[in-house]
Amino acid sequence: MKVLYGLCTWGLGHMTRSLPIMRRLVDEGHKLFIYTSDRPLIALKKEFGDKCEYIESVEYPSPYTKNGTFGLRITLMMPAIINAIMKEHREVLKLSRDLDIDILISDSEYGVFDKSKPSFFIFHQLRYVPPNFLFVLKNQTERFNYYFRNSFTKFIVPDFPFNGGLTGNLSHNLSYIDPEQVKYIGILSDYQRMNLPQDIDYLISLSGREPSRSVFEKKIVDQIGVLKGNVVLVRGMPENAERLKIPNVEVINYAGKGLRDELMNRAKFVIARSGYSTIMDMVELGKRGLLVPTPGQTEQEYLSEYLAEKLYFYSVDEEEIDLEKDIEIAKSYNGYRPPWRTEQSVEKFMDLISTTIGGKK
Repeated sequence: MKVLYGLCTWGLGHMTRSLPIMRRLVDEGHKLFIYTSDRPLIALKKEFGDKCEYIESVEYPSPYTKNGTFGLRITLMMPAIINAIMKEHREVLKLSRDLDIDILISDSEYGVFDKSKPSFFIFHQLRYVPPNFLFVLKNQTERFNYYFRNSFTKFIVPDFPFNGGLTGNLSHNLSYIDPEQVKYIGILSDYQRMNLPQDIDYLISLSGREPSRSVFEKKIVDQIGVLKGNVVLVRGMPENAERLKIPNVEVINYAGKGLRDELMNRAKFVIARSGYSTIMDMVELGKRGLLVPTPGQTEQEYLSEYLAEKLYFYSVDEEEIDLEKDIEIAKSYNGYRPPWRTEQSVEKFMDLISTTIGGKK
């Protein structure tokens, strides 16, 4: 079976959560054409080598800003983003025809579909969270996805169908999209459970684009001395970046997959941004932690509030963070016990593909 797999390039989270599905497709002997660009393309070439073919994708305009106005910027940029989607779709239709593609899978790339073939859209935001001054448009943001209802065979949500799951109103309690077109398969995480001693008391994971990453790092470093025990700080920087030295703290500029898996498995408590991929990783490994949303990223801010209300994970705004106090509060929260984990989620997705295409290989 020939599969065209498109990946959003706004960060690495879309790639990491899709990796378990992509590995399964490759392991089963399917021909995988990866359609993406920028950092995900570089990382996937290292991951799969010559086992896959790679096509550089059309890039959507980036809504990330220096002043934390992500929600406003993405709203204003919609005409440019839609133009990129249309260009992308024209390119994908040609690829689908020229490469004789059997199915198309997209993680958050709206133009990666072919109405004449099974097309699956992996997404956890069937409804966007607009900036506060546009909050009256909350339900209307679902209509943007509703517009694509006839483009994709199924909307695939990496979340659970029960009690609002981990995403709440981002992908549940829908107003327009037919529930029959939505399949909740469960979390997708690239982390592997390992039988290791939990000897890291605090694992601090910094991520995201500059300058927000550096701003967060400075706030953490200013307070990190209050933490007792074995503390590890992963900076999310290139490996050859200038080293940061902090007394009694192990500082790692960049952790590749092997080291990243080991550190997360060893961690008793995690401090990180509230990106959805990070949340799924924590749930996959049964970790408790403190979430700090990126200022201005409305999705992260909503997830932090929602998960705190559910008593799964405590969160705090970056400007108000007090590590000593906030960690003690966060330790009283329950975490989230998933009804199943990534291995079963991938099975559910593969079963859906098999059912849709009638077992075609």
